[in-house]
Amino acid sequence: MLNKDTFQTNPADYRLANQGVAKISFPPTSEVLETLRGELSTFVCDGAYANGLDRILEAYLGSVGKGGSAPAVWISGFYGSGKSHLASMLAALWTNLEFPDGATAEGLIPHLPPEVSAPLKELRIAAKRAGGVVAAGDTLGAGPTDPAEATLGIILRAVGLPSDIRAAQVALWLASIGILDAVRADLEGTFQTDIRNFILSPRLGAAVLRAKPELAANARELSSLLQAQFPEPPPVTVDLLESMGRQALLLGRKELPLTLIVLDEVQQFIRQDPGLTLNIQTIAERLAGRFDGKVLLVATGQQALSDVQNLQKLLDRFPVHIALGEADVDAVIRKTVLRKKTGAEKNIRAMLAANAGEISRHLRGSRLAHTVQDDDEAVLDWPLLPSRRRLWERILRELDRTGLGGTLRGQLRTTLDAAKTYGEKPLGHAVPVDFLYGRFATEAYNAGLLPGETRNRIEALNGGTEPTS
Repeated sequence: MLNKDTFQTNPADYRLANQGVAKISFPPTSEVLETLRGELSTFVCDGAYANGLDRILEAYLGSVGKGGSAPAVWISGFYGSGKSHLASMLAALWTNLEFPDGATAEGLIPHLPPEVSAPLKELRIAAKRAGGVVAAGDTLGAGPTDPAEATLGIILRAVGLPSDIRAAQVALWLASIGILDAVRADLEGTFQTDIRNFILSPRLGAAVLRAKPELAANARELSSLLQAQFPEPPPVTVDLLESMGRQALLLGRKELPLTLIVLDEVQQFIRQDPGLTLNIQTIAERLAGRFDGKVLLVATGQQALSDVQNLQKLLDRFPVHIALGEADVDAVIRKTVLRKKTGAEKNIRAMLAANAGEISRHLRGSRLAHTVQDDDEAVLDWPLLPSRRRLWERILRELDRTGLGGTLRGQLRTTLDAAKTYGEKPLGHAVPVDFLYGRFATEAYNAGLLPGETRNRIEALNGGTEPTS
């Protein structure tokens, strides 16, 4: 029997929808829609993930319709813990995203526990009494460097308006005179481009005058009118975020919709800048307190707010804290990439028992050494051994702290690559610890974490020759 014969899905055939790197992009573009479908289809909604969704939804529903503030949420966890994935799943479930073939987010998730499905049902009922639902999200810092401008752009995109503030003002003006929908339909696929170039676009001018001829004698006169009315992009303040955000969310509605706004990687964006921390604090306060409790802000970061002095200022603004840890990642990996087929466990268990003496000697004397409690997990983790997996986690955590997080988010991808590499080996061949070296040696060396002398010696030993002195 080969290692690959123990898996529910042959590692060589397993496909990660997001290559192990979850990103927030909501509403999703057509390019990422299929990726999101794959993420939903493999979402393990239990443990901290189910508990997190439950707590977020219950906290929000407890404030909706009561005229107060919606409690903002901070999701924390080291790189690769799944915080971005959890936020993305929340956004898809918030709107019960529908795909072109009629499939829905709720229908695609393999198992949605009652503690999550019940508040989602309550959310749908509340949305019917309000102005529907809207979900918006992106990585903070991926666009504008000003957080108020970035947040406003995220809201504008979510309701189908251009993220360019000046162009969005023109669109909202067209809506105020009752012709936005007609102009959008007239221009079809070029609307976003034309409205961004509203002064120079003859197509936009012609479409506007077809919808409302009395606005100007011709397209040139209309262009002059628009240039005078919208001469320069406005400075984006929190006040503008509030006023334009409200206008955008009310577009085509009589009441504010139940709105989710996800700002991903907020801690990475803030770093140690007290000015940016204050900006986020003000934005959170304004979104929570000025939208009738209907706007829920969710932010993500590597650490809990209480763990970082600069972030402690945000504690009062983000009262709901969701912390993801290593156990949550392990549970997801075991139920996806490492999931074993029915009946294979006894073969793995027998092999491990036959080699128990050797396995027990690994890392003996250290806190990472094999223990009796590892016996059941060893079957779930195979072809990783528990002691080696713990050493992996230590190495990955250290690399994470030193700034290689972009590489380390993909723990699923790393595990899948290991399973693929050793899947063709006979049952009994475990993944060696130094598999990580091949994955991260170059990045670690380039970042100054791996001394050149050490790297040269390792490479020489790998090649079977002693290094030169």
